[in-house]
Amino acid sequence: MLVISKYPHDASLAARARVAGDVVFKESDDAAALQRLYAEAAAVQPPEGAAPHAAASCCLLLQSAALVHHIQTQGLPEQVTRAFDVVALTPYDLLAMQLLVPLQGATWTCTPLDREPISRDSETTVHLVLLGFGHMAQALALHAALVAHYPNYCRDSRLRTRITVIGDDVAAERDAFVQRYEPLFEHAWHRTLHLHDAQPTLTLHKPRYEGQRKDFVDVEWEFVHANLQHDVVRRKLGEWARSPRQLLTLALCSDQTALNTEAAWALPREVWEHRIPVLCYTHDSTLPQLAIDNGACPTLRPFGLPDCNPAVLPPLLRMAQCVNYVYDHCFSLPQDAPITAPAIIDTARLQPLWHALRSVTKQYSNLYHAMTLQSKLHSVGHDTAGADDYLALSADEIAVLTEVEHNRWSVEELILGYRPPTDEEMARVEADITLKRALRKQMVHYDLRAFDDLRRDATGKNVQVYDQALVQGMPLILRTCTTN
Repeated sequence: MLVISKYPHDASLAARARVAGDVVFKESDDAAALQRLYAEAAAVQPPEGAAPHAAASCCLLLQSAALVHHIQTQGLPEQVTRAFDVVALTPYDLLAMQLLVPLQGATWTCTPLDREPISRDSETTVHLVLLGFGHMAQALALHAALVAHYPNYCRDSRLRTRITVIGDDVAAERDAFVQRYEPLFEHAWHRTLHLHDAQPTLTLHKPRYEGQRKDFVDVEWEFVHANLQHDVVRRKLGEWARSPRQLLTLALCSDQTALNTEAAWALPREVWEHRIPVLCYTHDSTLPQLAIDNGACPTLRPFGLPDCNPAVLPPLLRMAQCVNYVYDHCFSLPQDAPITAPAIIDTARLQPLWHALRSVTKQYSNLYHAMTLQSKLHSVGHDTAGADDYLALSADEIAVLTEVEHNRWSVEELILGYRPPTDEEMARVEADITLKRALRKQMVHYDLRAFDDLRRDATGKNVQVYDQALVQGMPLILRTCTTN
């Protein structure tokens, strides 16, 4: 893998990448990193008339989350995508993946938000609370929204994952974050509380089509203008820590990392008594480790950018390629054939099919899907500790996880810039289903709707069958990536 990096603590990153056999370029800023990518792409272009080279993977680590999002939604120039399969991330994104997703090659154990299985009948919800909303907190919030999808929302749409952001300086960062992911926040529940005002105020945003269409976004948001010293904040943290219906995780994520250790020492005692996981973003783990060793903060977990490890990407990308393989299999079947998962995955075809996508957005879609495979199995009670545990799913488990997959996909697509059709656009597609593809090129997706409201596509099949085939293929994907 080619690693092109602009980030301030990449000495350890470069060392780790070189040990893994990667080629590393350290650049001065994001513009220089892009220029290096273009230069490397130009250097591997085949002569005119020659057969194209096999594309190499490239991890492009950038400082700007806005630039990464632009690449995710708008793509890269063709001369780059011909040469490389590029994954653009910030180092904070990569670290958030390591924290929240069990990844092959990781040097530590992740902290899953669903530390207990959340079944369809469960009343428990996941709740991530972030203190501070800088670069690291935003990456954690985004990746929590990508992975935290559970079966009980399918039974009761009030049982959403909640992401709460608390901080004195939330306002500006919140506005930029909401604007960047506008389709998501337009169609999600979120509220903003101003606790510092003489008369505290609450602003509630309802999804755009609330009352007209069924709820389909299973993540809700809360932005609280206050600090850890505020009585209301401390009382709520204590209540959340004690609640048997919440799987609470705290993340201390101020960009001024020294404040995070101080915040850990100041958390309400209920957090430690109930052994709530507390992630602490820091450049020096000495003081947090002292609080762990002396028993004051037993569930504190310090982490920092030096822990960022690009070696976790190739196994995750291989899993994403397997997801793409199953999709390709489904769409290659004859029109009158039933949609089912393949019996085997031909690993020799994984990379060519992946490169043939030529769509950065589609590659990210498969990558985000791959991040949730083990979590889905966990929610229906399957232990995914080893290849022997990746067994076939029952019909009931497939039915449950098919709906979960659609809900996950919906949030992912909103994050990647797609939006549901307006009423007028929907009527046009219903009159002529072939318009569905044309609207998708305009970042309008007809299938962004509640699972039980999904419709037939141009083949006459209800699009639910594609989610079902992906779920059927999950054990095969995991076995392939574990044993090959």
